[in-house]
Amino acid sequence: MRSQIAAGVGCFVACLGLSFSSATALASSTTYTVRAGDSLYGIAAKYHVTVRDLEEWNHLSSTVIHPGQILVVSSTSSSAGASSSSSASRPGATTYVVQPGDSLWSISAKFHVSMAQLEAWNGLSSSSTIHPGETLRVSSSQAASAVHSASKLSSLSSRGSAPGASNATLAQSALGFAVADYARTFLGDPYEWGASGPSAFDCSGLIQYVFAHFYIQLPRTSYAQYEAGVPVSESELEPGDIVFFDTYGSGPSHDGIYLGNGQFINAASTSVEIDSLSDPYWASHYIGARRVIGQNG
Repeated sequence: MRSQIAAGVGCFVACLGLSFSSATALASSTTYTVRAGDSLYGIAAKYHVTVRDLEEWNHLSSTVIHPGQILVVSSTSSSAGASSSSSASRPGATTYVVQPGDSLWSISAKFHVSMAQLEAWNGLSSSSTIHPGETLRVSSSQAASAVHSASKLSSLSSRGSAPGASNATLAQSALGFAVADYARTFLGDPYEWGASGPSAFDCSGLIQYVFAHFYIQLPRTSYAQYEAGVPVSESELEPGDIVFFDTYGSGPSHDGIYLGNGQFINAASTSVEIDSLSDPYWASHYIGARRVIGQNG
């Protein structure tokens, strides 16, 4: 399996962030231990800092956090937090020092590689446990430049960041970013018609597999997936939305997951790849999008 059940459940609860932690936190605190139900937005509000501050102080590449993870929440201790993780937390690094609260899933998302790659590079199995202080290899020498290029694609548009946005909207935003980040971990995996993972995918198989990781159950085919959720206009697309194309005559014969900045990830003719909605081919075949996050109860 690509992820341990506990890590998946922890990620799902953390990224939903449906309620801010009820635990009290002193204003003078310099670190905070993430609790189930927390979101990065809620922690930022609690300590009167910005989400960008938390991302910078803790070297985060996305808004996904996990119960048990220790976050630096003030600038006075940011240098100490930075020294513990060092420059290895950068997406272009080749090694990474495991931090409290990390999981193989979160590390794979941070460096835009698959869990299978992390396991292979570090001699791990799907049942292996990682520990704080352990050094993991997060890229092969051949893949380093590809990982760095992929990290540039992780600049997603901001959903629900306007002042006064509701907790539910922020939770949906966090889940959308998490879906997009998780989909990236399959970048380069082979395309196979009728395959639904985890070693190969067709277009709708990738969609179904990724959303199932977050307990969102979708139909198997792109045609049936086009009936799920609610329609959303191209100008209102957000990370985690599903985009559809009529590549084989009329109807939604192909789909992918929107990443932000006009890009989407999809299982195309040979492998899972990232493409642009502005590409002439995809633009001419684009027929619409659906939003399933926040629509499945």
